[in-house]
Amino acid sequence: MSLINDALKQIKQSRQQSPPANPAPLPPVESAARGNGNWLAPVIIILLFAAAGIFIGLSLSRHARPTDGTPLMAATMTQRVETAAIVPAPVTNPPPNTNTASVAPPQPPEPKLQGILFAATRPCAIISGRTVFVGDQINEFRVAAISKDAVILQDETVTNVLSLSRP
Repeated sequence: MSLINDALKQIKQSRQQSPPANPAPLPPVESAARGNGNWLAPVIIILLFAAAGIFIGLSLSRHARPTDGTPLMAATMTQRVETAAIVPAPVTNPPPNTNTASVAPPQPPEPKLQGILFAATRPCAIISGRTVFVGDQINEFRVAAISKDAVILQDETVTNVLSLSRP
């Protein structure tokens, strides 16, 4: 400990014998000359506000405001209705009553068997693009049975057997 104390005493004595030299005074900071570029920021801000005002004004002028106090949507809808009412409807003459024939509705196409997926528990078939199981309805027919190579369709009066065509 005494060595440390001795070293600290020697440092104190050396500092007292040689006082620190006075540092040179710093030169004063000169301010920038006024008027060179300080006007640019406010002018840019004013121009931006003016441009925004012009764009907003143009967008609002495209939408005419009603003068009678009705909301904008109601005014445009009444204008559209009035415009639509002005257009006359085309005049069509009724067809003559002579030579009329009644046309029967077209019959649905005949069912076409496209494939059979036979499983002992639940077989299914693809008829006219639809997958059907036993008991399903296809057009006016009901699927009565599905075997490995045929499907039986029944109507109230007709039984139709569809089989796979072999190439």
